Amino acid sequence: MKKIATISLAVCLAAAVSAQTIQEISTGAGYQKQSFVNLSSGTETQVANTAWDIAFTVYGQQDAGVFANESSGSSMGLPLPLVEVYDALTDNFNEEPDPASLVDYPLFNTEKSWAYGAFNERRNPDNALDFGWGEYNPQTGEVIGNWVYVVKLRSGAYRKIKIESLIGGVYTFRYANLDGSNEVLKTINKADHAGKTLAYFNLETGATANVEPATGGFDLLYCRYITELYEPSSMEYILYYVTGVLTGPGGKVAEVDGVNPASVEYADYQDSLRTELDVIGHDWKYFSGTAWSIDADRVFFLKTAENRVWKLHFSDFEGSFTGTAVLEKTDLGILSAVQNPLALGLEVGTYPNPFQDQITVSMDVPAALAQEAVLQVIDLQGRTVQHQSVTLKEGFQVFQLPATSLASGMYLLQIQLPAQTLGLGKIVKL
Repeated sequence: MKKIATISLAVCLAAAVSAQTIQEISTGAGYQKQSFVNLSSGTETQVANTAWDIAFTVYGQQDAGVFANESSGSSMGLPLPLVEVYDALTDNFNEEPDPASLVDYPLFNTEKSWAYGAFNERRNPDNALDFGWGEYNPQTGEVIGNWVYVVKLRSGAYRKIKIESLIGGVYTFRYANLDGSNEVLKTINKADHAGKTLAYFNLETGATANVEPATGGFDLLYCRYITELYEPSSMEYILYYVTGVLTGPGGKVAEVDGVNPASVEYADYQDSLRTELDVIGHDWKYFSGTAWSIDADRVFFLKTAENRVWKLHFSDFEGSFTGTAVLEKTDLGILSAVQNPLALGLEVGTYPNPFQDQITVSMDVPAALAQEAVLQVIDLQGRTVQHQSVTLKEGFQVFQLPATSLASGMYLLQIQLPAQTLGLGKIVKL
């Protein structure tokens, strides 16, 4: 059991702590869908696995992740075709790759970060300027592509693809048949996907796909993906296709084993939070020979990008018949490290929201909070990307925060006081 010394943790609630509730999440029969789960609203957005093939990060100013869609269903117990990505072993788009020679060079998403996908796997992790598919030029602020990839589509057709550049928030990429015929040049502008984590593209239709929830974002992604598992008989790590849960952008998770789900406390495990996307993963369930069983004494604590903490415990999994899992969730509220301003008598407004060049923040400040402070913009990876020193005075005030340097996407607005941080909500840059 991964238990540490208990640390007192005050939790400030915007409202009363919710009792345990049940939420069903599903990939559909045969695991043929992906489910974007919002815990606060109790909703999920389901999208067919076949809706997209590759995706580009769009939430940050300097992120250049490119992902492959590893999610594929099954039929009559057999896996359906999936999207496969290979290193073409060349930087010359005019060459004609031989798929047979590339089978030993597959590329996969690592499920560790929303910043790096399969197309980033060639990168040197010790070189912050290297994105795998291209390299960042600090003098120009551009990422210039320098490698070619081969994608095998679900139809069995092959495409060679090169991400040419990321300049001014716009990805430019080209793809064609392996012999160079039917070449297509496309662009994806981060600004067109404000508030989203990825922009999704279908190579069969040649168009972007509407995948993520329109509003509210997602806390969990329930889907199929490929991961390495240890095979005891061969004593080797082998690639397996699994059905599991990935953490949404900005989330952190602690896994707790061997506990009573009803009595386990977050305070005992707050130092065990991890940022990898697959901490919840797939192994909260196991096949017992004739049916699926649940690890009954395993609990997950999820801290979202907005510092809301959830206790999560799976109670059922129905397998490929329905693709449904049953999740017991308990809303533990907002961490006191980022308090709700209303609890301290601070009333806040932001407009316009979404915004473009700047955002205006209005505050009605109580006397107790009249002090020096810092207005901060935080991205979904928890990084401060904009800040401005302000002097809070009792009464009504208005601050204007320039935002021309921010990339399109969703951010969190906070105000840092000497003794505490107050969360002011989500803002979206167009």
